[in-house]
Amino acid sequence: MDSNKLQELADRSEIAEVIYRYSTGVDGKDWELFRTCFTDPVNADFTSIGAPAPRTFPLDTWVRVVQKTVSPFKVTQHYNSNVTIQVDGDHASAIVYLKARHLRADDPEGKKFWDVGGYYTDRLVRTPLGWRIASVKFTQTWSEGQP
Repeated sequence: MDSNKLQELADRSEIAEVIYRYSTGVDGKDWELFRTCFTDPVNADFTSIGAPAPRTFPLDTWVRVVQKTVSPFKVTQHYNSNVTIQVDGDHASAIVYLKARHLRADDPEGKKFWDVGGYYTDRLVRTPLGWRIASVKFTQTWSEGQP
């Protein structure tokens, strides 16, 4: 196997780790881990679930936005699958299917939930600290329950 193919495989593995770290950080409310997934600034488009418009956020602000977004939920669990990655030098794109369950903090019986499905379209860049997401777009394709 030539060195270019080995580098592409290493890049794809590192990018997948960033994608999984993103969900692990959110679900564990591990904001230091979460912030290791993104560039500063980061572009985010969550218009499909009600955000007013795509925006560019300083990383500290992006972390606070996501913290506030998940704060009404006592538990979240994000499942990523069907990860497809295209690497082009120091840039990459990834499409990642998502299914996420959100259980509300005001519901001790766990009957109030919000399930959402769709996919992320990420643009990543290689940085001195490794691959980071520079742009994230979530496209919701279905939901059940109440956000």
